Amino acid sequence: EAASEEKDNDASLGEEERALEEHLAQHPGDIDALRALMELKIKSRKLPEAIGVIDRLIQLEPNDDEWVLLKAQIYSYSGDSDPATKIFEEVLEKDPLRVEAYHGLVMAYSEDGRSMSDMLKRIEAAMNKCKREKKASDVRDFKLLLAQIRVMEEKYGEALKVNHELKKEEPRDFRPYLCQGIIYTLMRKREEAEKKFEQFEKLVPKNHPYREYFLDNMFATKFFSDYSVQREGLVEELRELEVKDVGRVCMGRKVTEF
Repeated sequence: EAASEEKDNDASLGEEERALEEHLAQHPGDIDALRALMELKIKSRKLPEAIGVIDRLIQLEPNDDEWVLLKAQIYSYSGDSDPATKIFEEVLEKDPLRVEAYHGLVMAYSEDGRSMSDMLKRIEAAMNKCKREKKASDVRDFKLLLAQIRVMEEKYGEALKVNHELKKEEPRDFRPYLCQGIIYTLMRKREEAEKKFEQFEKLVPKNHPYREYFLDNMFATKFFSDYSVQREGLVEELRELEVKDVGRVCMGRKVTEF
């Protein structure tokens, strides 16, 4: 039955793709249609084709760095760290405080097994500049990124401490609760994880894209290895996940969010 449902879903996605491609053949400059097509390509795991659609969006909106970052993120997710790194560095040349680009570089460094020491120095320098410029939101994002690196280093206590400080600073931000839930799960502390997921579920708006990402998005299904977590109303299954991917949710960023 599950296999039949998946087959029907794939067929439905294919029909939607064909309809959008036919529409775009007549209306090649339709940004909304291109975005919808790109999202379908990602859901269907047709990542090279998704990048092709993003290239068309970049041509139409060359000043929108979100498309460029999205392209780099897909390269990184696909394991193509060299083009991803090149794009992220180009973004930082234009905007040295762009948190998403640093996050992407951390992912690429992780894929390559490179040392994070130099990257940590760059992130801390950027975060300190944000502090001086009173960019509180960016400072929080940089702190979340530092916590992510600590998770990748399996320094779970330090990562939990950073997220605890973030909760004290802004109790209504649901991301630290989600991150702590994931970290406790990695530590196999199920009871503590349950509590954090419950707090996350209470705080995140029902229609918020981060909730959709955590539950449904394909990039959120790659977090833990060897076991799954069952949570009625929040998590049906978190499968085949890797520590390095914690930040894709904890940073509050996702490949199909604009």
